[in-house]
Amino acid sequence: MIATGQYGRLFAVVHFASKQWKITSEDLIMMDNVLEAECGDRIRMEKVLLVGADDFTLIGRPLLGKDLVRVEATVIEKTESWPKINMRFWKRHNYQRKKIITNPQTVLRINTIEIFPCLS
Repeated sequence: MIATGQYGRLFAVVHFASKQWKITSEDLIMMDNVLEAECGDRIRMEKVLLVGADDFTLIGRPLLGKDLVRVEATVIEKTESWPKINMRFWKRHNYQRKKIITNPQTVLRINTIEIFPCLS
């Protein structure tokens, strides 16, 4: 089945940015950190834990090999989160401190999930 390429739409579980993401092709991922890549750059996700379709699942222990699976993504947008207000207040002491926090975010689009038929 894998050698003939008749498996339909694939999904994968990847470890990226200290989190595990379940993805399919054309998905959007919003991460709460900064990537060194610029907008429009294509990146390859190396740590693939699991790949599957309707009829099969390939599970890595702990990871699948780089020669077996390729997951590629494109950096769509680099932005900041909504402002979060951190307010400290002591009653009856005239103490008020307000800090506005914004975190960098990166949006990725998953381009392809490919399996190479090198199973034996």
